[in-house]
Amino acid sequence: MTSLCKCILLGLTFSISAMLGPINVEAEPKAAPAVATVCAPCHGLDGIGHDVEVPNIAGQHSVYLRQQLLAFKSGRRKHSEMYFIGRHLTDRDIDELVDYYSTLPSR
Repeated sequence: MTSLCKCILLGLTFSISAMLGPINVEAEPKAAPAVATVCAPCHGLDGIGHDVEVPNIAGQHSVYLRQQLLAFKSGRRKHSEMYFIGRHLTDRDIDELVDYYSTLPSR
């Protein structure tokens, strides 16, 4: 293909893209896993804390969420309520919570 053909093809591609405008793809929000009901009283199913002392966890990095849940579970991070809840979480529960809350839109 000659460079002239490539330029024409590229120009047509940009022209068509401009006519179509931006494509908005909105993914369906994930349903909250059942285990999120233990988080909801403080963090909400939307991941937004209901009190100034409760952090928002929506959109938080998955690595950070996992590390913190494991730290609460083991007692390395001290917080009585989170330790009480965290010590009962299975690895699967943690995976589900991390996957859910990390993919919510942050605010």
